[in-house]
Amino acid sequence: MARTKILAKSYSRPAIYMLGVHALRSFRTVRFLAVGFLLLTVAASAWGQNAVTLAFIDVNVIPMDTERVLTRHTVLVQGDRIVSIEPSDLASVPKGAQRISAQGQYLIPGLIDVHSNLLSDKYIADEYADEELAVIVANGVLTIRAPIGKPELLVYRDQIEDGELFGPSLYVGSPQLAGVGYGSGANSRMVATPFEAAAAVREFEAAGYDFINLTFGITADIYEGIILTARGRLPVIGEVGPDIGLRRALESAQQIEHLDQYLEALMDEAIPRAKGLSGVGVWVLENWAEIEKLDIQRIEAVVRATVESEIWNTPTLAFLNSSFGTGRSDEEIEGSSEYGFVSPSVREELLHDRDRFWSNPPEERFRMRYVELRNRIVSELYRAGGKLMVGSYSPEWLFLPGFSLHRELESLVSAGLPPFAALWAATRSPATFLSWGGAGRTEFARVDSEGIRFETATTVEIDFGRIAVGKRADMVLLGANPLDDIRNTTLIEGVILRGRWVQRDELDEILEHSAEVLSEAPLLPRF
Repeated sequence: MARTKILAKSYSRPAIYMLGVHALRSFRTVRFLAVGFLLLTVAASAWGQNAVTLAFIDVNVIPMDTERVLTRHTVLVQGDRIVSIEPSDLASVPKGAQRISAQGQYLIPGLIDVHSNLLSDKYIADEYADEELAVIVANGVLTIRAPIGKPELLVYRDQIEDGELFGPSLYVGSPQLAGVGYGSGANSRMVATPFEAAAAVREFEAAGYDFINLTFGITADIYEGIILTARGRLPVIGEVGPDIGLRRALESAQQIEHLDQYLEALMDEAIPRAKGLSGVGVWVLENWAEIEKLDIQRIEAVVRATVESEIWNTPTLAFLNSSFGTGRSDEEIEGSSEYGFVSPSVREELLHDRDRFWSNPPEERFRMRYVELRNRIVSELYRAGGKLMVGSYSPEWLFLPGFSLHRELESLVSAGLPPFAALWAATRSPATFLSWGGAGRTEFARVDSEGIRFETATTVEIDFGRIAVGKRADMVLLGANPLDDIRNTTLIEGVILRGRWVQRDELDEILEHSAEVLSEAPLLPRF
């Protein structure tokens, strides 16, 4: 089908979505063309006009300050701010306000996914990013962190912030820093020495990335170069390799993805770290037998050390447990919500690794133990006060952005978290992390004209992740209470994105259109 969209005659829906980022790019390259400039101007102004007050009447509010529900309240939104939250029988609705009857429905903060990359990062062309971003919003995910960055994502981040592009608020990690033999492509940087690593950190800071992201092959000396250079510049996130180990990652206040090196921390000290099941270790069949040798008595000490370090974890349970533990059958995948949002060629590429792993899988008792231990570690971290955040690990193995966050919420509840705690991990916790600049400790570095100074995290304004007067109006309206059943986060009646109301029928249009476009997006050539 032709890759064109039309600007809606009515601006009730986000007009810039209808224009699309590929059109925006074209217009920017020929900005002198009057018609292009006019469309950009009209679309941007349509997004920015927030004169009408929104009034959500008789809604049940889950503010995410404590575990409570404010029943039958009226919430007023003006511009991109929440201006009033009052019991409906006491609330005054301004004349001319757009009234949304929400009796029996529930208002929660916009959901946040801190591990959500796009298909257009490497599988399909960048011109499809606008559809992907719109799908994420339609799933109630109003803020994402794309941990694996590239320059195009910085452009999207700024366009979204400026109101030029319809999409979730975006935080962008750097291209992955990788050891020799592991890094390739636009979104990865191979570093062979601490000096190369330090130079890359400074380069990525200058480019405007929000985090430094690590992946496979990082040696201990290179790691030290990254950590020392990044302090006071950018927080460090990502995977933890066997040369680093959990202890050093905790000491460095690195934000850890996938519970990397947690199972290895339960091993006897004499067992080589390369025998672990973090990162590339899951692909080594013989490593899986080591899981029966893990000492579960060490979990308490590992959890205590994690809590004391004040670092943040993104377990990505749904992806790792289901991919390497239980597996997803063809029937389950074909019945998934996201199946229709990828073309056959992309689908084949995404499922290649799954098929490769499951062609000769480890014994079932090893895989079930893997799931059991990962769930237990997450459960113990929660009970001990550890900092957990929701990350979907999209788009790997057909866990696509937006859809997969809800699967991660279900996995956290299955691991032992109450629904409120799971929802906290998708709202308050990541909002705090992102607002603090990823700082893991009470004190964190800021760089200004006077050099490096240290501030306490309490001085940082956290503008989202909760429903309160004065906060940014990023919210999701649900048809049922997610505190009763976390699966109710999928019952989306509408979203309020930076103060703009997008109701259910408009979300359905977005999903229908995006599915039509993305299902025909060809796979980029593989190198």
